Amino acid sequence: MEIEVGQRVLPAGGPLQRGLLAMLLLNSNNFVSADRIISALWEKPPETALGQVQTRIWRLRQLLHGTGETSPAPTARPQLITRAGGYGLIVDPEAVDLLVFERRVKHGGVLLAAGRAREAVKELREALALFRGPVFANVNAPGVGIEAEAVEERRLAAIEQRIEIELNLGLHVQVVAELRELVAAHPYRERLRLHLMQALHRSGRRAEAVAAYRDGHRTMVDGAGLEPSRELKELHRAILLSDAATDPAPAAGRPRATVGLHVPRDLPRDSVHLVGRCPETNELLNYLRGPNDSQLPRVVAIAGGPGVGKTALAVRIAHLLVDDVPDGQLFTWVGGKADPNAILHRFLRGLGVPEREVPETLEERSALYRARMADRRAILVIDDAESEAQVRPLLPAAPGGATLVTSRRRLTALDGVRHLDLPALGETDMIRLLVETVGRDRIDAEPGLPARIVDRCEGLPLAVRAVGARLAARPHWSLARFLAAVEDETRRLDAMSFGDLDVRAAIASSYIRLEPRARQLFRALGSLDRAEFTVREASELIGGCADELTEDLVDVRLVHPVPGSWSDGLRYRIDGLCRLFARERAALEGAGTES
Repeated sequence: MEIEVGQRVLPAGGPLQRGLLAMLLLNSNNFVSADRIISALWEKPPETALGQVQTRIWRLRQLLHGTGETSPAPTARPQLITRAGGYGLIVDPEAVDLLVFERRVKHGGVLLAAGRAREAVKELREALALFRGPVFANVNAPGVGIEAEAVEERRLAAIEQRIEIELNLGLHVQVVAELRELVAAHPYRERLRLHLMQALHRSGRRAEAVAAYRDGHRTMVDGAGLEPSRELKELHRAILLSDAATDPAPAAGRPRATVGLHVPRDLPRDSVHLVGRCPETNELLNYLRGPNDSQLPRVVAIAGGPGVGKTALAVRIAHLLVDDVPDGQLFTWVGGKADPNAILHRFLRGLGVPEREVPETLEERSALYRARMADRRAILVIDDAESEAQVRPLLPAAPGGATLVTSRRRLTALDGVRHLDLPALGETDMIRLLVETVGRDRIDAEPGLPARIVDRCEGLPLAVRAVGARLAARPHWSLARFLAAVEDETRRLDAMSFGDLDVRAAIASSYIRLEPRARQLFRALGSLDRAEFTVREASELIGGCADELTEDLVDVRLVHPVPGSWSDGLRYRIDGLCRLFARERAALEGAGTES
């Protein structure tokens, strides 16, 4: 890591200062909380950690702002800003190698999708040329090391993409030497070995291609105790049975799977208001882009309460994967009683199946859908699933693409699924979200009040967005006036509703999925004057056993088990917004049986 101003390299400071700068650069143009910085710099933070961070922030500010040298352009000089318990490094994206790399890789994907394969290769080569060695090699901080591994993964993925395009362009001879070096450096990376076998085979070097497979087989079995992937095995078998020295090149330099296919583009618009989900985004991208040893389709199930931002995260991940899965994007909402048979009809039409050839039954449609998806690298988003039964007929059976499922419930009955529970948003990120809607000047004008307003939003991005939209529509309102509304329990849910941003409706969509007795219990919990309760107390509220009914409420995220309460008697918690909604429903329906 180096800082360059003009033609001069500036000293980046000692280990802690370099680690701090690395964290800020990895989160360029976003704010990073002091707690997150501290956990990244120390495995066991000292008591003086916050003071040390503040001191090094001051030194960095002096270094970056007070160099005494004129920047090449007014926008090139970074600005180190302190806000609400965190710090942000505001930079020109063209001044940070990592941001330039990511922009060029994304542009390479756009060029490839447009059929401009040779230009895509050039763009990827220039992006990869920015790397001069191991990422953050001179930074010794545990959190930065984890981030560096993620950057290295993106570098290798870009190399694999570039080589795949070059193979499709018929440049197999030119990439053999590079692939040998890459496979030697990354022996467990099967995509690289697959490319090496393809390049050797197409160069008329069948024996060497077979030897590359056998070397990989020994490496996988002896080193990891795993068999090579199905894709490697099938290529090995094809090479053994093949009489031809090379495979036919795909037409016009386009990826094989996209030629002649209908390519649906169903994804909704990416949210501009998604903040604070970097750890979850990185975790899912690393999983979905990483090596697939099982050769099962990759499915991620994102679970969370109403309004926590599951759909926004899934759509963001899908958009980030568009370049990795060029054969289409499918999206469907399955909330409530949506019929999988009708959804499959729409999917099949989007995949190019003529209306007269679409089967009638669910089983036949599902089978044809899986056959159509078998050779595609496509992404599928299934939003707001209520049960595993809704999801199963829609899941592709072959590897190569990615599926994202969002649900209130944890869909644990689905096999081979990566589960992610989406937590509530932290205060700093909620204030950032409010700033994006309302504006920095208005938020800064009344210090302390934004934190009190977002505290009433209970970590729900939907609530913050509704609050922000209402404030933006009333520029003549002070934050103090609006705070009075959200602190009044009789007006709070109304204050968190604006247009189609409606917290009450989000909670209601969980409530209506409950059976009548579970609804009765939920309404009764609204009468509590506290957040926590036991099953025994819940049973007393309804005059009967509430064990399973309470778990029904947990399933749809209307109540939560209290962490750490197992040892002294399991307790549950109903958050304030849900308790207010329960009181409303009790007043409307009566506190007794379901009306």
